[in-house]
Amino acid sequence: MSTQVQTSVEPAADAAPARPPGNTLGRNTALTLFTPIRRRYSLLVRFSLWASRYLPTVQRHILQFEFIHFVRWTLVRDLPHSDREQRTRLNYPYLFFESNFDGPWRNYIDAFAYIIPWDIRYLWGRGIQFPGPPPAEPLKAWIARNSMEGGDFYAAYPRASTKMVIGALAVREGLERLVASAGSMSPEEFKAAYERFLSEQQVHL
Repeated sequence: MSTQVQTSVEPAADAAPARPPGNTLGRNTALTLFTPIRRRYSLLVRFSLWASRYLPTVQRHILQFEFIHFVRWTLVRDLPHSDREQRTRLNYPYLFFESNFDGPWRNYIDAFAYIIPWDIRYLWGRGIQFPGPPPAEPLKAWIARNSMEGGDFYAAYPRASTKMVIGALAVREGLERLVASAGSMSPEEFKAAYERFLSEQQVHL
């Protein structure tokens, strides 16, 4: 947690505008957590993370949120040392969580807390002082205490939401189908196909 102190110093008129916090870029927000878990649950968490790769139901729980760009959980037992051949063993295993998504992180946590509370309890609930949701407010306070500001945050299309990207891909796919079949159409057939394309893709335009 950092504390901001306001001073009376005014920036120069030609100074570059202040950059936003490192966890935001355009429409995108990054959330990073590094939280300890109880030792006795280490093998359970490790197995659960491995098994989730092969369980479509678990994946659908996350993929239902169309505002998520990326999400990952990793179990960390040690950290790299300055000497690359050595590693520092941690006193506890830690759960390393990374996610990029559209909008403010508090809305993101609301969705987790009220739509998939059991998933969140299952993983983060193995940790220390975890307030199982719902409600969402204690969870937000816990995340605020344990979140980390990213040193670097890159987004190829910072002004585009996941919904916008999905829509653009759908329009491109439909347009490619139209172009591929246009050569064999009469003018009347092409007119009907083009109008059908616009009708089908209107939701994305």
